[in-house]
Amino acid sequence: MTALGLEQDAANLTREVQWNVSPAMVWTMYSTMAVALAIFAYGIWRRVGMWRIGRPESRWDRPGARLMRVLIRAVAHAELVKERIPGVMHALLFFGFAVLFAATTVVFLHDSLSIPIMRGRFYLYFQSLTVNLFGIFAIVGIAVAAYRRYIARAPALDGGRWADAAVLLAILFLLLSGFAVSGLRIVATEDPLAWWRPGSTVVGWTIAATVPEEALRGVHAVGWMIHMALWHSLLAAIPFTKMFHLLSSPLNVFLGNLGAKGTITPIAFDDATTLGTLGIQTPLDMTWKQLLDLDACTECGRCQVVCPAWLEEKPLSPKRVIIDIRNHVRNHAQALRSAWRAQHRGTNQESTEMMTQLPALPGGVIAEETLWACTTCRACEEACPVSIEHVRLIVQLRQNLAMEHATVPEGVADIVKNLEVRQNPFPGVAVDRLAWSRKILVEDHHESDGAGGKA
Repeated sequence: MTALGLEQDAANLTREVQWNVSPAMVWTMYSTMAVALAIFAYGIWRRVGMWRIGRPESRWDRPGARLMRVLIRAVAHAELVKERIPGVMHALLFFGFAVLFAATTVVFLHDSLSIPIMRGRFYLYFQSLTVNLFGIFAIVGIAVAAYRRYIARAPALDGGRWADAAVLLAILFLLLSGFAVSGLRIVATEDPLAWWRPGSTVVGWTIAATVPEEALRGVHAVGWMIHMALWHSLLAAIPFTKMFHLLSSPLNVFLGNLGAKGTITPIAFDDATTLGTLGIQTPLDMTWKQLLDLDACTECGRCQVVCPAWLEEKPLSPKRVIIDIRNHVRNHAQALRSAWRAQHRGTNQESTEMMTQLPALPGGVIAEETLWACTTCRACEEACPVSIEHVRLIVQLRQNLAMEHATVPEGVADIVKNLEVRQNPFPGVAVDRLAWSRKILVEDHHESDGAGGKA
């Protein structure tokens, strides 16, 4: 189509949405979508149910500031792009799928709800060119992710896991099948606007070169069904796979700590009614936000590569602490829910008996030497793009070791004893720690009297 023709017919530009799609195919699409959404909702319900077993914690103050955190950190990728290659890779995937989802919404509004918005220059510039380019960007993002994990084998990542490879391949096939379906329609209908969808056109002509012309419609119909099945399968799988971080990570950023950095809530020793377990011994001692932290982790490894203990080859990886506790929670989800319900029925003895059947988090799931290796410098938290609070969790696990089980590293017990007996950590040194303050107080008193006399 020439520039003049395009200008004259711009208002009428559109395409047949359900080309070569039978009513039975449409019925299959909506019925499988309903099933996928039901599975998706059930998965979300299960995830939220696990967060609910945690102790209460208030994280809903200052909603404006929290929303701004999400816009800056999760949408604008301000934290992620600090590491250029993985940051750009994630941005390509994020914005690629954001645009593709917007395009799918446009098709739904235009075709299913009969709101004629997919026409004119909007159809040409956004629904055709922009959507196609962002689909290409998403494929580039998949390629970079696969290269970093399976070829370059970035040390911060855990490579070689079939589940991660399966997710990457499923997303790649979803994108390629979308290009194939669009491209076959372009070739079969000889669409004059073909090159406004460059990716689709190339894929369509590539397939057409190997398929007889009379078979194009059949191949298109099969491709359409495959694309639909992939999309619905991925939608249903989101709450049960690593893809759940699409929801949990932005939520965790929204609920991140807005208070002073590095503060630890003191144990209320004076309140015997709420004291309970000192520190954290089981997942039931964690707050719901700490349980959300586990699901928000993307396993990017940024916390690990900046941890001074890890760099000194000590047995601490902040990433592994989060992942190991998360695996423990998921592996024993049914037992934890049962113990939590027993607590809420008031049968604490029954709950305690259930929890004694599981390994304790400190010293069991996470080794003691791992917990004591932490310097509490918070480098991990500063590097984490999804606002996970590693240090508070580690400190509360250490509190349980020290105060419930009197388990501390060699030398720490002596320091505590010296502080208690001599008011200083040094053995055999008796020092009056208040002497200097009494002197200052006396001098200040005399100066104040003198000033008063002059007045």
